[in-house]
Amino acid sequence: MKPQAITDNRGEFKRLGEGLYQYSHTREFYARFRHKGERIMQKLGSTEHPCTDMAEARRRLRDLKNTLDHTDSRKSNKTFGDVIGEYEAVMHFADKTLIYKKLHLERLRTEFPRRPITKTRDIQKSDVVKFLAQYNHLSHSSWNAILTLTRNVFEHAVDDGVIAHSPAASITYRKREDKIKRLIPSWSEFENIVTHVRTQKYADTAKESADLIEFMGVAGLGQAECAGLTWGDVNFKTQKIAIIRKKTAKEFSIPIYPTLLPLLQRMDSEREDKNATAKVFSVKDPKVALEAACQRLKLPKYSARAFRRMFITRALELGIDAQTIAQWQGHKDGGQLILRVYARVSDEHTKRMAAKMSAPTNKDKATTNIPTATLPS
Repeated sequence: MKPQAITDNRGEFKRLGEGLYQYSHTREFYARFRHKGERIMQKLGSTEHPCTDMAEARRRLRDLKNTLDHTDSRKSNKTFGDVIGEYEAVMHFADKTLIYKKLHLERLRTEFPRRPITKTRDIQKSDVVKFLAQYNHLSHSSWNAILTLTRNVFEHAVDDGVIAHSPAASITYRKREDKIKRLIPSWSEFENIVTHVRTQKYADTAKESADLIEFMGVAGLGQAECAGLTWGDVNFKTQKIAIIRKKTAKEFSIPIYPTLLPLLQRMDSEREDKNATAKVFSVKDPKVALEAACQRLKLPKYSARAFRRMFITRALELGIDAQTIAQWQGHKDGGQLILRVYARVSDEHTKRMAAKMSAPTNKDKATTNIPTATLPS
């Protein structure tokens, strides 16, 4: 078929293929075809980067047709500001999450390289990269959170038929920095902290704070579980304590361990309110007392969570299986989280375990039925 030409006052549009035209005045390529009954006439390039290469023009034409097949032409002129507003209206997160999500949305509105009135279909990956580069000074986790929100907005546009592909889809997350090592006190450090807090003469809640810290260490519970604990939850007859895990609102129980029993018996004998609904602890957060004790004792800045980790790692080192510890912690994963997150092997434990790797005795051989010939020389 002989190429057709369309002329205007300045030059000629010469047809070079199905739906592909070149303007003689600027040598730029244009797409011209019908799609679902609508006439399409569009430049295959931009003012900054005009398309004057045949191979590139054919690729851009294919991309344009693919985009039209996967988008709604009635929404092709929707601005980026419109998309941001629509996403904000339908996003559903917890209240705390919404706070920083809206902060990132405001950043998109005010700091995106192209103004919000820009058509969403015209936004390129380079625009998103330029936007994210403004936050290179932030931590990797914060930078990744901004990228996630940006991706969500463009994915909303894809789902709505505004664009066929997200310009943020191929931008990769940054690897998070090595996590800060979880501080875990030794048993002697824990005892020193409890004693130090309890013996402060001029602190109004010294005894109460010390009781809470000691309980967290010997019971392996966090502040949230301790805050709601009542004396009705403590059953000395069955030697169990009923707990509501704050994160999951699930009920579980823990034994009254030998190291825990004397503390509870003393606290029970000293309490004035004998009602079952009375709270076990009058102090909710021992942070101030704990920080002061660590500072005076020249110890690392241990948090209340550190004592829970101490309990778990100590239990593992004493040979208690991870599944049992997980049950005591109210976990339902059979101990996988315990081993992955909380397990720590101390130098002392390593030495004790290494000492067990001695050559087998005759008694060991007989017990395990290992033939002498199979043992390494």
